[in-house]
Amino acid sequence: MKTMIKQKQTITRRFLKYLILIIIGSNLIVAMFLYWIMRENAMKQAGNLRQSLMESTLVTMQQYFENVDNIADTIIYNEDIIHFMRNKEDTIADMALIRGIESQYYYLNPDLEMSFYRTEDWNSVYSIQDEDGAIRIPDYRYTDWYQEIIWTRDKKVLMANEEETGGAGSVQSCVYKIEDLYTSRVVGYLKIDMNMDYLKERFLHSFNKIAGATILDNEDNVLFYDKMEVRVPPELMGKNGEGTYETEDYIITYGTSANTGWHLCLASSKAEILKEQNQIIPLLVLLVLFMVGITLLISGKMFSIITVNFTRLAEGMEKVKTGDLTTRVQADTQDEISILIQEFNDMMRRIDELVSRVESEQLLVKEAEIKALQQQINPHFIFNIMETIMGLASEGMDDEVIEVCTCLSGMLRYNTRFENVTTIAEELEQIKNYVTVIKIRFEDRFEVFYDIDEKCLGCRILKFTLQPLLENAVSHGLGDTDANGMLRIWIKKEGEQVSIMIYDNGTGIPAEKLKELNERLEVTGEHPLEYIEQYKSLGILNVHLRSKLFYGSGYSFEIFSKEGKGTCIAMKIPFSCLGSADVKNEAEKRGETHV
Repeated sequence: MKTMIKQKQTITRRFLKYLILIIIGSNLIVAMFLYWIMRENAMKQAGNLRQSLMESTLVTMQQYFENVDNIADTIIYNEDIIHFMRNKEDTIADMALIRGIESQYYYLNPDLEMSFYRTEDWNSVYSIQDEDGAIRIPDYRYTDWYQEIIWTRDKKVLMANEEETGGAGSVQSCVYKIEDLYTSRVVGYLKIDMNMDYLKERFLHSFNKIAGATILDNEDNVLFYDKMEVRVPPELMGKNGEGTYETEDYIITYGTSANTGWHLCLASSKAEILKEQNQIIPLLVLLVLFMVGITLLISGKMFSIITVNFTRLAEGMEKVKTGDLTTRVQADTQDEISILIQEFNDMMRRIDELVSRVESEQLLVKEAEIKALQQQINPHFIFNIMETIMGLASEGMDDEVIEVCTCLSGMLRYNTRFENVTTIAEELEQIKNYVTVIKIRFEDRFEVFYDIDEKCLGCRILKFTLQPLLENAVSHGLGDTDANGMLRIWIKKEGEQVSIMIYDNGTGIPAEKLKELNERLEVTGEHPLEYIEQYKSLGILNVHLRSKLFYGSGYSFEIFSKEGKGTCIAMKIPFSCLGSADVKNEAEKRGETHV
């Protein structure tokens, strides 16, 4: 079942996944493109609406103030008004003139309040709404509008009338100079106060698709606003005068009246603009999910027809990977894949028969060669020891002869046991017997040091692994040493392996010979069975060949040497301890009794 799931994930489901990704991707691209077009159209329509309202409002504002200017021009250039301003005393005719202006303009423009100021009479004001004549006021020369108009070359100024509004800015005033027709001397002033509540009703309306509208004066003070107060950074307003400005939530269009310098700001909510477009998103998602579901349903049926035999063949291959060479696949339908299934079954039948035959042959060869190669060590070793005993006996060294014979007895007992595998502890005991004999033979020209990890004493090791390596170090490394020779045996557990190193401080190996020897070790390790006949002699290659055949891939062997400094032989074997049953069996083979 796990194999089937894995196969579907790697082929059928992977193909379906890519197909679904293509469908989802293509539909998402189309949906996003349509949404983007609709969004841009909504933004464009909202922008056109703001621009249209902006232009119409600015035109209305322009026309309104042009009408105020026309009324003012009609008054300030009237000869009777100029004559009235030049007179120092009020007459009945002057008051009748004021009332005439009232009947002509005031009732037609109730949002405007007109006042006249003589330049020679600083404490009087004449209003068309007052029938009693002049009104006594404080010296108007200290008012803001007067200080403003006397320093400008223009014929008028537009400003908030703070005296009447208390600084609230609900009244705007236009002040005009009244000049003498013949001397260009200012004889008076006409001040027209405009009710801003009226202007708000006229200029601003509750637009349904506008989030807010605001009118600011030329000093960026809010005159009035509808729904919400809208502002634009002063530096942007002063730089462009008109344009579009975006915040996180709003898009603001702003413009400036050429007649008054007032700024109009209109804001549209992005959320409101995109509200209708965002309602389409769930529909697009449902459409994509529907298409994916239909694709899965249809594609699953189609691919099950195409891949049923292929899936069974893949499942069979997965079983073969686990080592089951008896696997056979049954075809569901007769098609092109069924031919491959038949060939697969025939191939597996032949492989199963061939592997069985090869395994049997190699097992016999491996066992025979390990025993044969191990036996090659014994005659050579006994010959060397017998020469040592004869040399000691000829010199009358009876104690040494007894010691050597005792060690030889233990070594022969060890060697004549029929098992191929022993423990590192027993192999070290054999090494100590060998070292005792060799030190007597070489007259104590070297010392042997042991650095053994007790965890490794019970580890399995191939019999007669260490002695040939030690013998090689003595014969080739320390053979010409007169004194101060040293052998070090180092055995440690490293993870799941046992590391063994045998070091001597002898003559070392020349670089070219060392390179050749390591190359032979590498070739031998790759194809051990091909070199059995070549390396049946004693020595390092013999140990390497036996160990490679026994341990397989869990084994490594290297030689490090420097001429005149010494040689180090390093090998690693798998860490595997003998169990209690193994120890008992080994003891029974040796004729020993364990309690």
